Amino acid sequence: MAWIADSDTLKTVSNRFFKEAPMTKNTVFILAAGFGTRLRPLTLHRPKPLLPLLGRPMIDHALDWLRSHGHSSIMVNAHHLWEQVAEWAHQRGVEIQVELPDILGTGGGLKSAEDRLAERFLIWNGDIISNIDPNALLNATPTNGAAMALRQSDNLGKTTPLSVDTQNRVDKIGDLVSAEGAPDWPIRPNSGLHFTGIHAMSRQSLGNIPETPNLRCVVRTAYVSMIPNHKVKATIHHGFWRDAGTPVEYLQANLDALAGDLPIGDNIWDGAMKDVGNNWISQSASVKGHLENCIVGPNATIPENAALRDCVVWDGVVVQEGKHQRCIFHDGGMLQVED
Repeated sequence: MAWIADSDTLKTVSNRFFKEAPMTKNTVFILAAGFGTRLRPLTLHRPKPLLPLLGRPMIDHALDWLRSHGHSSIMVNAHHLWEQVAEWAHQRGVEIQVELPDILGTGGGLKSAEDRLAERFLIWNGDIISNIDPNALLNATPTNGAAMALRQSDNLGKTTPLSVDTQNRVDKIGDLVSAEGAPDWPIRPNSGLHFTGIHAMSRQSLGNIPETPNLRCVVRTAYVSMIPNHKVKATIHHGFWRDAGTPVEYLQANLDALAGDLPIGDNIWDGAMKDVGNNWISQSASVKGHLENCIVGPNATIPENAALRDCVVWDGVVVQEGKHQRCIFHDGGMLQVED
């Protein structure tokens, strides 16, 4: 177990979360420390990667995908509502790095975990749903370099555009950094390549992250150093990718999973009731009301005089009576999601 915390906090930590770290180096570092600000109020009660997707934490689907590709030694970091992430990691045999009293950011978190990481390792966002090939990304990672999974988008919006040269190397990240000979942006492009949030690095490349505590972003430190030296390869992802980063996106991810449009494995119906129409209802839920196209988590309660359509009900939540459409029933109450 690797962790960082002030001594007073450590005294309150249950021993069941922590054990002697195994000798095997981790080939994956899952990011789960962020505050999930855009998803509030949902993330006031659970960290973003633990929000339920078809009755299971979103991060479970990333873990299943990584393990199906042979990755058994995995580390996760935690800060916001860290005790919940620690419980999740304990139950699933994942090593954890708790970052207290301050969040370390992607650069600081990786730097602190350096001794626990393999020679080449993946950095995987716990709240990204994608079928990116993790091993192809690792294989593309050069010595003392990195590889980024990029994706073409016809609507970049505020997302930072990237460009790739003829040798499949990232040569430009927005206005942040450019290699010699990289093309200029005549105007900010509406379409193009963007970073998926999933990448791989060599452990040597962590030397590009300075020790300065306030330099917390791996892109603004290590990648700014590596790209001018042509040390960042690109893999272009043509498959599925989803960031459930807002309430609208989170609700839609659940509805897409219900419709079978998300690549999240064949076991998504384990623990669900059978013959309940176009709904996913946990076998431990109590449902007396009417449901249409809904997801109802374990030990949730739907009263007789409730009618729900296109809704997500978290585990353990009691739904109020009445008609509800496009709502998320969470630990703190009900969130109406606008289109």
